[in-house]
Amino acid sequence: MAEYVNYLRVFGAPGAARALFGAIQDDTAGLGSVDFNRITPMPVWMREEPLSAGTVRRQGGENCWLDWRQANWGTRWNTLKAQASAAAYDGGDTILFYTQDAGVPVLMQHASRLCPDAALLYAWASRDVGMDCGAARYRDGEILEQICPRPASRQAYVLSFDILREPPEAFGLRYDPDAGTYVYEAEQKQKKENGEYGNHFGQDHIGV
Repeated sequence: MAEYVNYLRVFGAPGAARALFGAIQDDTAGLGSVDFNRITPMPVWMREEPLSAGTVRRQGGENCWLDWRQANWGTRWNTLKAQASAAAYDGGDTILFYTQDAGVPVLMQHASRLCPDAALLYAWASRDVGMDCGAARYRDGEILEQICPRPASRQAYVLSFDILREPPEAFGLRYDPDAGTYVYEAEQKQKKENGEYGNHFGQDHIGV
C-alpha cells in the first residue's frame, strides 16, 4: 500500500489559514495535522472494528466503516503520522499530511467550504513516483482548477518530484528524450544491453 504526500495551502485574509487548520486538526496531535472526521464526520454508530463477511451481509457494505470512508473520504484510512505533520508545521499558510493508498481531492473540496472567503491549493503524490499525483484549487466548495497527469507521463513525474521534494536521481530515474518521459536507469541500461534500442540500422539512434 503506497503512502501519499499531501500539501494544503490557504490563500486568504490574515488568520484564514490558522482558522481552517484549527478546524480540521487532529486534537491528539495539534495544529498542522488533519483529522478527516473534522471535515466529513463518520457517523457515531459506525464503530471502527474488525469486519466479518456476516457483518457486511447484514448491514450492507455502505453501512460499514471501511466502505463508508472510501465513499466519503476517498480512502479507507484517516491520515497517517499526525504527530509528524504537527511537528512540521511552521505556523504559516501550508500544512503537510500523509494518507494511505490515495489522495483526497474531494475531501479537500469539502474542506474549502469551511473557509468560503479563501482559496485552497491542494496537491498530492504517491511515493510510487509518477503513478498518481495531482493538484487542485478550490473556493467555497467549487473546483477552480484541477490537473491529474497521465501516470508515468513527463508531467506526472515532474509534479511528483515537486510534491515529494526529491530529484529524479533519488528514485533512480533520468529523463529519456526518446521516450518523452522519465525512465529507470537500471531498466534503460538493461534495454541497451539487450539491444532493444540504439545502433538501429548500424547507426546510433538519435532522439528528437
